[in-house]
This record gives sequence, C-alpha cells and structure tokens, in this order.
Amino acid sequence: MIRPLWPLALGAFALGLDAYVLAGLLPGMARDLATTQALAGLGVALFTAAYALSAPALAFVAGRYSTRLALLAGLGLFTLGNIATMAAPSLAVLLAARLMAGIGAGLYSPLAAASAAGMVDAGRRGRALATVLAGLSIGTALGVPLGLLVEHRFGWRWTICLIVLLGLAAAAGVASRRADGSPTMPAVAWRERLVALRAPFTFATLGVTLCTGIASLGLYTYLAEVAAARGAAACTDAFIWSWGLGGMVGALLIGRVIDRYLPPARATLLLLVLLGVGFVLVGWGSPAAVGVGCFLWGLAGWASVAPQQHALVSHTPAHATALIAWNSSINYLGSAVGAALGSVALGAQLSAQGLPMAALAAVVVAILLHLFKLALTREP
Repeated sequence: MIRPLWPLALGAFALGLDAYVLAGLLPGMARDLATTQALAGLGVALFTAAYALSAPALAFVAGRYSTRLALLAGLGLFTLGNIATMAAPSLAVLLAARLMAGIGAGLYSPLAAASAAGMVDAGRRGRALATVLAGLSIGTALGVPLGLLVEHRFGWRWTICLIVLLGLAAAAGVASRRADGSPTMPAVAWRERLVALRAPFTFATLGVTLCTGIASLGLYTYLAEVAAARGAAACTDAFIWSWGLGGMVGALLIGRVIDRYLPPARATLLLLVLLGVGFVLVGWGSPAAVGVGCFLWGLAGWASVAPQQHALVSHTPAHATALIAWNSSINYLGSAVGAALGSVALGAQLSAQGLPMAALAAVVVAILLHLFKLALTREP
C-alpha cells in the first residue's frame, strides 16, 4: 500500500519538518536578520495560523479541480513560501513567506489525508491515514535533528533549502501519478460544511482534537524551557529525540490498531490516558522518567490524529475532505493556542515547571469531552 501513497507521505514529511524545525532555527534567523528571536518566532505563529485558517477555507479546491491538481497547488505554494523564506533579506519578507508556506500546507495536508483514505477500501483506511500521518511524525523524529545538524554546519538557509527539495520531490511524485490514481473529492458547499460542523458528533470530536493540540503540540514549543526548569537542560536534545521517536512509533502503529484491534473511539480514549501519563512523568519524574514521558507524549499525541480522522470520515463520508480539513485546522489552532498560553505564562514570570500540569488539565478536558461524545452518540 505504501507505493501509491509515498508522494503524499513525503509531502507530509516536508510539512512536519517545516512546522517543527523553525524553533531550533530562530537564533540564527534572528542574528542574520538583525531582529529578536521573539519577532522571528512570529513566523512560526503565522505558519500555524495560516494553516489553521486555510485548511477548511480551501477545501473547495478539491471539488472544483482534480485532486492531483489541488495537491500540486498546495505543494507549490508551500515550496514557493519556503524558497522565499530561504532568500528572505528582512523580517517582513520572512513573515510573508511563512504565511504563504502555511497556506500551502493548509491546502495540502488535509487533502493528502482524504486522498489516501479514498484510495483504499474501508478495512485499510486506518493504515492509509496513518501512512500520511507517519510522514509528519518522521519529519519531526528524524527530519528535525537532521535539519538542525545542517543548520549547525551550513546555516539556517540550507535547512530551508532541504525543505524546498523535499517539497519538489513530493510534487514530482504527485505529478507522475496517473490522473485517475486519486479519487475525485466531491464539492461541498460552505453551508453543508457548516451544518456538518454543527453536528454534535463532529463538534465533540473537534473539541477533543483542540484540547489535545493545546496540550501536546503547545507544550512541545517549550520543551527546552521545561527541561531547564527541571534541571535537565543538558538532556533537551535527548528529550526531543524521545518525543519524536515516540511520535513515529505511534503514527506507524495506530493504523493497524484501529483497523484490527480497537475502534477509533476506544483508541482515542486509551491514547488520551497515555498522554496524561506522559505529562505526569515529564512534570514530576526523574530525568530518565522524563525521557520515558516524552516518548509516551509523542506516541499518544501523534497517534491521536488518525482515529479522530477515521471517526469523522466514517461518520460522514460525504464530507470527508471538509471534515479532515476542519480537524487539521483545529489541531494546528490548538498548537497555536497552547503556544500562546505558554508564552503568556512565561511572560508573567511563571515557572516552566508548571506547564506540564497545565497540559495535563487540557487532557482531562479532552477525556471528559470524549466521554460525553460516547454517551451522546453511543459510539462503541
């Protein structure tokens, strides 16, 4: 199954690298552009905000044009944005470039997931979704350390160049596929999308995704600060590796789990519990326990996306593209909200040691929302 899906997974790999490597590039960017890390960091916020807003707004592209053309449009915008990032002579150009790259990512990512799900039968849908998700997680687990290694040796612009090359390779793979190799996504009017969004099942599912994104992706932004507050600053790189490897394992295994062993609802509940355990270890464990906690955190956080997508697609297949776009949007919105709340907390001189507790509180809310959805819909 991986052969027809490899261009989609490679594009997701590039997106995962782009979304998470910038945090490590900020010092070099700030020096090169004669600005502060805080202002350069606005590029991260613009990327995620553009992704969150553009994902549902651009879902209509798949209905108006062929899926392959829409995927190429997303990869094209993403790659052009990164070319502009690589060549940025000033902060203003950098921020505009990150905005463009985020819009391209917002178009590509949910459409790639919906396309993958539509290319296989229902019994393999979980694995298809997990394959694309694995591209994102591997981009974090392996791509981010590789990107930082390139930055240390050659400079941050060469790391962005690597992302450009990955985007071009993914676009070449998508372009080489037969025109009928991707399913045509039905056009869905905005009114229909909003009706689907207002459905109790969809609303509760997206609420769980939002809280999970706030907790998991939001806290990741401040992993270095949390490690320093715990007296384990020297272990930060090891924690990042552990988090990324956990994410890769979770993304690779979750598809088979929800296809063969656990329905999406039960898988989501189990993953939320594991996520909470990971935050407890990160917040209160020894350095070795923090490493284990980061692994569980990455595993559960990344694996939680596929069952949420599966639940939405299975519940309302006619709106699959729009619903996956909403889910992707809400996930990145949660990341932006979590990062913003963490910034406010640290700006108020609160200790970073309390951030895992805040993330744990968000997980508790996610579990309560999920249980409410199960009671409301009687989903197994």
